Amino acid sequence: MNIPEEVLHYIWKYRLYNTYKLRTKNEKILSVKYPGDKNRHAGPDFEHSRLIIEGIEWAGNVEIHIKSSDWYAHKHQHDPAYNNVILHVVYDHDSEIILEDGTMPETLELKTLIDHTVLNRYNEFMTARTVIPCQEHISLVEPFYISQWLERLSVERLLEKAQYVNNLLNDCQGSWEEITYILLAKNFGYRVNAIPFERLAKSLPYKLLKKYEDGIFIEALMFGQAGMLEKQFKDDYPNELQHTYRYLQKQYHLKPIDAASWRFLRMRPLNFPTIRLAQFSAWHRQAQGLFSKIIEAKKVDELRCLFEDLPINSYWKTHYKFDVLSKKHPAKLGKNTIDSIILNTVVTILFSYGKYIGKEAYICRAVDLLEELAPEHNSIVNQYKRLGVQAKTATDSQALLQLKGSYCDKMRCLTCGIGLHILKQNETL
Repeated sequence: MNIPEEVLHYIWKYRLYNTYKLRTKNEKILSVKYPGDKNRHAGPDFEHSRLIIEGIEWAGNVEIHIKSSDWYAHKHQHDPAYNNVILHVVYDHDSEIILEDGTMPETLELKTLIDHTVLNRYNEFMTARTVIPCQEHISLVEPFYISQWLERLSVERLLEKAQYVNNLLNDCQGSWEEITYILLAKNFGYRVNAIPFERLAKSLPYKLLKKYEDGIFIEALMFGQAGMLEKQFKDDYPNELQHTYRYLQKQYHLKPIDAASWRFLRMRPLNFPTIRLAQFSAWHRQAQGLFSKIIEAKKVDELRCLFEDLPINSYWKTHYKFDVLSKKHPAKLGKNTIDSIILNTVVTILFSYGKYIGKEAYICRAVDLLEELAPEHNSIVNQYKRLGVQAKTATDSQALLQLKGSYCDKMRCLTCGIGLHILKQNETL
């Protein structure tokens, strides 16, 4: 059986082996008081381990290999960093090993101690052709454990988003209004057009937009920087935008992004980037200074009001694209879209700012907002729902997105609380 060394690390860490009457290869009685802390740097695999061998307590490091001879393959015999190894844990003992200082540590062979259903289950996960490797077994996990893991994943997702915000700090010279503007732009683009929206915001400084209150100037800057005003038009509205943008472009030495970046295919017309840009422009006419409003707002409804009844140009009630007439339709933001913006922009900014200045109140408010918002509806959340994992709030749906993207898709079953629990359930001692 092909066993990755990482599997042995987790078997050792979580004691997924028969611990009854443990003996080393030299027939010495062994008791594991503490398996140790996983070493994330160079050197032995586990540090600060505590063992009792033949009644004597030892403190030191533990090294783990598939075969004992891997010690020599990895050149540990020449490395003094391994002189403090008090136990060599292997799946198959095929060779005696000697430390750099000439001593010989005790060896524990796991081959006969591991319940092979653990290994078989792991191999089943790794070879699964399903989008969720453990989907045949996730029903074995009690809801309590799933809930605990999802709670942890929701925080993990917030921390990842906070890291993105931190990376923007230098680019934005510490301006939280500028950061909020860029993040808001990115979320107006959803997943499909998030990157071009982000590029647009970075190419069009927030402090420049703040100079203008007239809608035509803001819309001209938005559509012009989006690269959507480069051709000839029939309608008066895009021609006016083009004329205005050329004046502003020359005045501020602006360079638009590539128009080919925008995606229209396989999208509902109301999600076309042209409509989203019109909405984003209208938002700036009505509600500049989002960061300060985020800090002041206490309830979800206060935040929703910032995105309702935006003064969107009437042109977009009969058009989805320039020069293409369509049936009359609403151009305003829907409730689900507004909640998505609050979830991905407001919550992220509150949490990130709270972490940055060390103020717990903002962090707690961000978490509370997630709990107030309804769960997202998408294919990933629906996949878990079919498996019996229900998202009750946005906290849960965000956690499920994290689970899918950071664990299931990357086959990180050994670092997943659900996967590890399934492996533990198949332990037979």
